[in-house]
Amino acid sequence: MTDAIAHEPAGATPLDDISGLLRDDITTRGQLDEAESLNILNAVEWISGGHFDAVFTVTFYTDLHRRMYNFVWSWAGKLRSETGATPNIGVSPAAVPQELGRIAMEFSRLWARQGRDDLLMFIASYHHALVLVHPFNDGNGRWSRLACDVVVERLSQTPRLVWARDTLNTDSAERSAYIAALKQADAGNLTPLVDYLRIMNPDY
Repeated sequence: MTDAIAHEPAGATPLDDISGLLRDDITTRGQLDEAESLNILNAVEWISGGHFDAVFTVTFYTDLHRRMYNFVWSWAGKLRSETGATPNIGVSPAAVPQELGRIAMEFSRLWARQGRDDLLMFIASYHHALVLVHPFNDGNGRWSRLACDVVVERLSQTPRLVWARDTLNTDSAERSAYIAALKQADAGNLTPLVDYLRIMNPDY
């Protein structure tokens, strides 16, 4: 079962440990993707209902992740710890709470000052900051994109962004471009990620 599930698209967190999997009927990557996608719909419904106080808080970040994966993984919503942590990905586990708090404060202030002035630049910077911390064992890409969508929908009052015309969960040319843009952002250049978002969202 481990080998069947462990195959990951390029750039994904290696799924070396499935001990937190809550469902023993899942034996393939396809089944896992389907179960996670259905679980994520619950989080989307929660977002649509607006049952949260603020979008730039650590509590919101953990609540969002928990609602995305709580029927599939026992570690849903739990910040990454030394146990089960993937080496060399994200900040050190001990630094995760502090870094998430810093991001929440920094981007809350930035949004208040100029967030709407260049929405895609703000989202690119915010998305990259969240991904760079890598606060959870897995699901960080989808979680950070959904966190960005909340900003777009709830604060900017505009439709959710298109992150890919197909999906970023499997190997594709779009995923390759997206991962390459994130790596450029790691090196301090946000332009490719902003350009990628502009191509996907020409009306913004």
